[in-house]
Amino acid sequence: MIIKAERYFEWKKGNAESNETLHSEFPLTFKLDHKPETKPIRTTIWNLAYNLLKPNDWKNLARVWHFTEHQIRAIEEQWAGLKSYQEHGHRMILIWLHGALITNSCPGKELYEGLLSIGNKSAADKLRVETSGKELKKCTVS
Repeated sequence: MIIKAERYFEWKKGNAESNETLHSEFPLTFKLDHKPETKPIRTTIWNLAYNLLKPNDWKNLARVWHFTEHQIRAIEEQWAGLKSYQEHGHRMILIWLHGALITNSCPGKELYEGLLSIGNKSAADKLRVETSGKELKKCTVS
């Protein structure tokens, strides 16, 4: 939750014009997201983290989405083991999703573009196929 708050307040500083209407449209909370409308994207994120990401992909995605090295190390501290990168990736993407939803961006498209930018075209293509026909904030991955 601390990383969510840190990223939110950093975004808020850089987007002062958006702050007026933001909280009336989206009440601010740092709790876990269990809303039914985000279930499809959360399911996609789980599948991405546990089945499609390679060991260092989550760190590369974090850098693409402007996570600091300090935030990356903090996420990495939580779990250890051969497959801990899956949990690191899942946690990092959920933190990123919190910000993406607050800024009213298109998470499916940003996930796809992020995966392409780190060179994981295979995961990006699988994500595109998986999300085709699903509503992920009413945008399409093209």
